[in-house]
Amino acid sequence: AGTRRADVGGRAAPDGPMGGARLLKSSGVKAWDDAVLKAIVKTEKLPLDTDGRAPSTLVIGFRPKD
Repeated sequence: AGTRRADVGGRAAPDGPMGGARLLKSSGVKAWDDAVLKAIVKTEKLPLDTDGRAPSTLVIGFRPKD
């Protein structure tokens, strides 16, 4: 109930590799924020869209299940 969201922003190369991910908004729980950033780093490469490109910048919100 009422769990806050961690927002992460980053850049991706046109062929998908992620770089420069950073926490834009803390969830208020350091362990969750750290886990979210670690997951983004481990992703390494974003899926490509139907044009064969990844978005150049993005913001992703993460919220643990209630």
